[in-house]
Amino acid sequence: MKTAVISQRVDEVRDYDEIRDALDEQWHKLFLRMDTALVPVPNMPETVENTLIRIHPDAIVLSGGNTPAAYGGTAAQRDRVDELLIRYALEHNVPLLGVCRGMQSVVLYFGGTLKKAEGHVAVSHKLVGEIRRTVNSYHGYCVDQPGEELQVIARTEQGSIEAVRHVCYPVYGIMWHPERVEGFDDADLAWIQEKLHLKEEQ
Repeated sequence: MKTAVISQRVDEVRDYDEIRDALDEQWHKLFLRMDTALVPVPNMPETVENTLIRIHPDAIVLSGGNTPAAYGGTAAQRDRVDELLIRYALEHNVPLLGVCRGMQSVVLYFGGTLKKAEGHVAVSHKLVGEIRRTVNSYHGYCVDQPGEELQVIARTEQGSIEAVRHVCYPVYGIMWHPERVEGFDDADLAWIQEKLHLKEEQ
């Protein structure tokens, strides 16, 4: 079984005066379908660095949740951890997938920009480009400019950027949530497994 580390959202729980890292359990179910164990990492850069040294993950996932601090978000520690994970992926040539907020982190890392999105929460979009199917949508910001090192590989029919890849490294971003699909989508499973190199070598 392969191993992937995954970032988590930051939740402020005022009733308990706690800051919590959180991850939808569906992520674990999704990756178990691909025979991959997920290791959630906290939003503490020093701990993440030590975890990466010990685990040597086969892949990295940046999950959804939390608006980037540069666009009004309040979880700057999440920004730092996503940046650390992207840098590690590039330095060690580890496949990385950013999902929704995770894709926004990838775009910002490579100098791209975001903009407010209208009509992108709890709806579905048809994609055009290398990926041609209908996907869900749950984001308040979309990509404005992707950055020089990223190629756009899918858009909505209205032109909104929905998926990107790095020109050289196995770094990808998608704006939809594969973990929120009831029963999961075989097309998502096959695409993620291929891009993150999760198939066991025969």
